[in-house]
Amino acid sequence: MKKIIAMLFFVAIATSGFSQNHNNENDKFSHRQSIQAELFGHGLLYSINYEYVLINQQKFKTAAQVGISYYPPTTSYIPIWIPIGINEIISFGKHHLEVGIGQVITTEMGHNLYGEEERDWEPFLSGRLGYRYQQAGGRLVVRAGLTPLFEYGPKDLHLSGALTVGYCF
Repeated sequence: MKKIIAMLFFVAIATSGFSQNHNNENDKFSHRQSIQAELFGHGLLYSINYEYVLINQQKFKTAAQVGISYYPPTTSYIPIWIPIGINEIISFGKHHLEVGIGQVITTEMGHNLYGEEERDWEPFLSGRLGYRYQQAGGRLVVRAGLTPLFEYGPKDLHLSGALTVGYCF
């Protein structure tokens, strides 16, 4: 997985020399914060996420993201999913390549040796490789990508995709 991400990052940097070369301050995002609704992805079926662009350069941007999704106990899904990640955004005008890594923290209710209810927190390693549409001064962000999860315990890889729509402010 690390080799794939490194290779895609290298390809993006190498091909950047062939894209339009214009030095324009307007290539930076005017609005560095966003609220996003994501289908599938790191929240299993859905998540609501907050993102903040930490580094906002013309070609490269770095964004931190945190989200949450909740499923009632009657659904038989793990009830709470908290995706946390950092994404590198490589810009080609209003089109962007997005590569990221993070952690998804899930929680389930269980019982200890004394029969008392307790929460069990389980982390997953997460990744992101995808496309992002966002104009430099625009308020709309649309994302689509591959969002794999790696389970530490049984060492299982779960592949999934995500579709995201958000509002920048």
